[in-house]
Amino acid sequence: MSRVAEQTILLSGLPPLAEGQESVVYQHPGFFDVLLKVPHRESRHLRNASKPGLKRYAIWRYRGLINWYREYEEYLALIARNGALPAFLPRLFGFSSTDLGPAFMVEKIVGPDGNAAPTLLDLARAGRIDAHILRLLDELFDQIAESGAVTQDLNPGNIVWSGDPDRLVLIEGLGDRVLIRLRVFSKRARLRKLARDKEKLLAELRDFAPKA
Repeated sequence: MSRVAEQTILLSGLPPLAEGQESVVYQHPGFFDVLLKVPHRESRHLRNASKPGLKRYAIWRYRGLINWYREYEEYLALIARNGALPAFLPRLFGFSSTDLGPAFMVEKIVGPDGNAAPTLLDLARAGRIDAHILRLLDELFDQIAESGAVTQDLNPGNIVWSGDPDRLVLIEGLGDRVLIRLRVFSKRARLRKLARDKEKLLAELRDFAPKA
């Protein structure tokens, strides 16, 4: 086995780039274009997995990594359905070990200025949601609908603006949390939920915009 694959990546002491309820995101110390997602130590999934008693199958089997399971499953379904990864998603590079626990390695999306890509939330707060961004948003939702992807939690913080190519990328929100996954089997249900999510997202962008 390669010695590189055996090495533990040291993240302790490094500032995270982002932090959500289930994951903490770090820059890979050796590769600029790779990010490391590490399970949040206060994750509700980790808490639920540690509680005594019967658990849902997915919690029992995947514990604090259940979101990774859902996301990876949807990636595989999209590649199987479309023959390639859709352009609105970052690439996956597999898993690695860190001193903070297992890490999910994903592509780092950069913005037009070459730095980490801004989220729609960043753009909205800066008053930069213009006709160009709204056109890209229409394209993104059309691409999601055409791909057959099942999504969740499509909020302004989970979508970033890439610079090369010029596009919006969904960095979180892939997969479905519900036990009976109707949208996996019903195109009508999937598209109806996607349309509602788009309207909600547009309303959130208006709410976050600077007030005149």
